Amino acid sequence: MANTIFLGATLRLKYIVGHDEHNEPKFSTKTYQNLNGSHSNVDLLNVAKAMASLSTQPLDSVVKQETTDLS
Repeated sequence: MANTIFLGATLRLKYIVGHDEHNEPKFSTKTYQNLNGSHSNVDLLNVAKAMASLSTQPLDSVVKQETTDLS
């Protein structure tokens, strides 16, 4: 069985910043790096929603990407 070691995580907030000439949405992404593994997904989502509430742009999605070492 493989051992997994958490190395870090990144949180990406994707905002809708407008629409193009074909009415397709245009996006902007804000990335927060170096998250530690002690935060739950619910906590991260709550923080992301709180940060998005400070923006004038609507939030489209929140993505958490983890990096692990498999040995």
